[in-house]
Amino acid sequence: MAALNLCRMALRSSKLLYRPYNLLSVQLQMQMQPSSPPLTRKMSTDAQSIASQLNSSGLLRTQGLIAGKWSDAYDGKTIKVYNPATGESVVDVACMGGRETNDAISAAYDAYGSWSKTTAAERSKLLRKWYDLLMVHKEELAQLITLEQGKPLKESVGEIVYGAGFIEFAAEEAKRIYGDIVPAPFSDRRLFVLKQPVGVVGAITPWNFPLAMITRKVGPALACGCTVVIKPSELTPLTALAAVELSIQAGIPPGVVNVVMGNAPDIGDALLASPQVRKITFTGSTAVGKKLMAGSAETVKKVSLELGGNAPCIVFDDADLDVAVKGTLAAKFRNSGQTCVCANRIIVQEGIYEKFANALRDAVQNMKVGDGFSEGVSQGPLINEAAVKKVESLIHDATSKQALFHRMGLATSIKLLC
Repeated sequence: MAALNLCRMALRSSKLLYRPYNLLSVQLQMQMQPSSPPLTRKMSTDAQSIASQLNSSGLLRTQGLIAGKWSDAYDGKTIKVYNPATGESVVDVACMGGRETNDAISAAYDAYGSWSKTTAAERSKLLRKWYDLLMVHKEELAQLITLEQGKPLKESVGEIVYGAGFIEFAAEEAKRIYGDIVPAPFSDRRLFVLKQPVGVVGAITPWNFPLAMITRKVGPALACGCTVVIKPSELTPLTALAAVELSIQAGIPPGVVNVVMGNAPDIGDALLASPQVRKITFTGSTAVGKKLMAGSAETVKKVSLELGGNAPCIVFDDADLDVAVKGTLAAKFRNSGQTCVCANRIIVQEGIYEKFANALRDAVQNMKVGDGFSEGVSQGPLINEAAVKKVESLIHDATSKQALFHRMGLATSIKLLC
């Protein structure tokens, strides 16, 4: 590799050519195109109209769920949920904190006694009903994801199918939680292992996959006989609340699944401090993951962490150019680059560099950026203005280090930020 003159493509939105130390990287700018008519003619892209339609289906929830009851924040505080494509406010939801979280933990702890004693067949049956309801309502749930997270509607439908699959898998695996027989060292003894649920699980989920990250955590927990307290991102709580509403309709008992959203530090502190919470599962930043791991030590909780990634995409001289470009687009632009496994540097061997860079630039320019409800859109917006500023800071950092641009554009408003 030392003999190769490599190029490096950095930045989350994949757009820069950079030359320090004989390395070259290129930043490409997605071409903004005007919006087309909505994918579904029945759907308006106006946030309030969409919210009204979803509300009529009973899936637009704005309160937290504690012990089977929908609840406002105790102090009455709310936070706004925005459509990232337009900056338009969709709805206000409860802004909860430590007190509500402690009550949710107590509810989960009380429900654990009976839920953990249900048979595997019964848990499997209820999870299967939940899966069926998720699939029946996949269109409405997809609309919620696009409304509050921004990804194109087709991708949102894909996430529902993908996320519901975790519940289906858990429903089947619930019946297969086997123990073990261990050979004993003495003839008059028999050794066996029984698997038992951990207890109350605190599940903290991100905004980039607002359904799939919840079902991937909650499905296995319920299958094993655990109860859960979910803390969804305050940026995308609506999908989580709708999914949990369907779990209630499926017959999952009160207190087994609880949801609190709002003040993230207060909610996190309450989950960490409670000795009744026996496991924390988290998807998010490395910095927050470190705090959760450290905080869990005090009460010796089990911890599962899915944190930030650092993924290279490498293209060699003998690569098929079309395949390499398509693979790079998939690796870099999934969910507008907002995943922990998106490539954050593209390393290209010198012999193919010019052809690859030009082909990639052309492919990126052919992408259509816009409102996720509009036909033909392949890239939705970044989640909020803070995300845009982060990308702009990366661009500024690159230019301060002799970056060379093929194309460049800076966001000038909250609308269609990419």
